[in-house]
Amino acid sequence: MKKIFTAIVLFTLVVLPMSVLAMTDITDDELSTVTGQAGVSINVDVTANLTIGTVAWGDSDGFTGYTNAGFVGIGGLNLSVHASGRHDGAFATTGATAVGYMGNDPITIDVGTNAGGQSLVRIGLPTFHISVDTLQTDIFVSGVTAGAPTSTTAQQLGNIFMSGIEIRLGQSATPADAASYNAGYVTIGAAGAGNTGVNIGFNVAIDGVFIETLSYGNTSSILAGSFGAAALQGYVGVKDFRLDDVNIYGGVAIGVGTLDTAALNPAANQGTITQVNIIFANGTTIAIPGAITGTVVLARNRALTVNAGELGNFYIGGVTASIVDNVGSLSTQSLVQIWAH
Repeated sequence: MKKIFTAIVLFTLVVLPMSVLAMTDITDDELSTVTGQAGVSINVDVTANLTIGTVAWGDSDGFTGYTNAGFVGIGGLNLSVHASGRHDGAFATTGATAVGYMGNDPITIDVGTNAGGQSLVRIGLPTFHISVDTLQTDIFVSGVTAGAPTSTTAQQLGNIFMSGIEIRLGQSATPADAASYNAGYVTIGAAGAGNTGVNIGFNVAIDGVFIETLSYGNTSSILAGSFGAAALQGYVGVKDFRLDDVNIYGGVAIGVGTLDTAALNPAANQGTITQVNIIFANGTTIAIPGAITGTVVLARNRALTVNAGELGNFYIGGVTASIVDNVGSLSTQSLVQIWAH
């Protein structure tokens, strides 16, 4: 373990120099001037049904005692989704000549270069409404049958169900004025001088997230062996989950690099290691100044309507999570590194 840790330290020093680590976000003042005489605007209004039989991730050689291939995944995913500009509040159509829907901001794409030679793609986010009628899927672990992972009742980890999902992008201090709404932006550029990789900045304003029903449960009870047929399926979940005013801002840098640990330090020889590196900019923040609320329910069915019993209501207010100066030994910025073993 010490050798692996030493190798990671060496990798950070050699492959990720300070020009990558010193990520800086473009200021709001700078971005406000990026209006662009040339660029692309895109409006999306789509309804789609999605069905996926199996999505799984696996390991071809397992581990000690479990040396055959294994997978974990989801099976029988079904959902119906609608994505378009907002129709609520100031965006509602109130008459034949008052088409509020048309007041939505579209997706915008601009590319530019500043005086220092730094080029950047800026994607302006739309005032947007995403709704999902229902989403349900089974979670499973599995071996390989006929060349593929297969979900079986015997190895199901449970069932996930969601309904009545509503997500609205765009916030405003004057909700009656459609033109005042702003959903934010995403920027994409190179990771830094002398490096290849991507630097992503973001400032996203979500007006609210609402989920009518969110549940997890089992289609057959683990008590069946003791209680027989009387032990039916059961679910636990949340009704009327609401999350208002979410702001996500900051940035990440993503790159892939390879190092020869033997050449760097024979004492820390772990061979040749290729890693994906994700570095979070200091100040990256998720802020929820409002409240997160919902009702916790136990019930016999996934919709939490049959033999339903409320456990209580929850309220979480004033949540802020921020990336700050890292006190670890690898970097002054927080990072995640991923490699094979």
